[in-house]
Amino acid sequence: MAKGIVLLCLSVLLNAFGNALTVKAALGSAPWTAAGLNLSDMLGITVGNALIIIGFITLIADDLLRRRWNRMKDVYNFIYVLSFGYVIDGWLFVMQRVTVNGLFLRIVVCVIGVMCIGAALSIYFRVNLVLHPFDDLLKILRDNYLHGDVVLAQRIALAIPLSVGLTMGIVRHHLIGINLGTAISFLFMGYFILLFDKTIHLHLDRKWTFGFHRMDRVHSVKHP
Repeated sequence: MAKGIVLLCLSVLLNAFGNALTVKAALGSAPWTAAGLNLSDMLGITVGNALIIIGFITLIADDLLRRRWNRMKDVYNFIYVLSFGYVIDGWLFVMQRVTVNGLFLRIVVCVIGVMCIGAALSIYFRVNLVLHPFDDLLKILRDNYLHGDVVLAQRIALAIPLSVGLTMGIVRHHLIGINLGTAISFLFMGYFILLFDKTIHLHLDRKWTFGFHRMDRVHSVKHP
């Protein structure tokens, strides 16, 4: 159990670090983070707080779609949402004096950020202790509505934050967070996760996985 919690914390730190890098590169972020950036800009709040708001709304939507409240599972998942949002803000605070200049360097930083997210997701899915509402949405769509079609589930799940981000940007005539990094995340995140599944060896003991959270791993998902 202790090893799983340590690895989960590591994945949160790495995931938030990768997202912070894509924000600093200013070449687009993963779809959910892009939506968070536009909400953050619109409301004048931090990116982390924007992602917490979106995560909470998605958590409620997940329960409505599955037609039941998951009790303690929802509590643990929301704690994950809170920690993820606050850690992103922490990384952005640490990086606030860091500037990324030049298109080539911005592309490199953006790609490194997306790959950090992929590595973090690889760890997070295999640790299998909690499930972010963004990822839970994909799983619900796949299992309950799309007869196991993970590709279509992913496209729908990612189309939602992209639509939200685009709508806010178009209405305000100021679109941020949707660019090259968004496309890389959308098209290649699943491959990055599979790559890190093969290269990062965790040696997990499955006996300590929480009984309330027996989920299937979904390698095609892309999260903040």
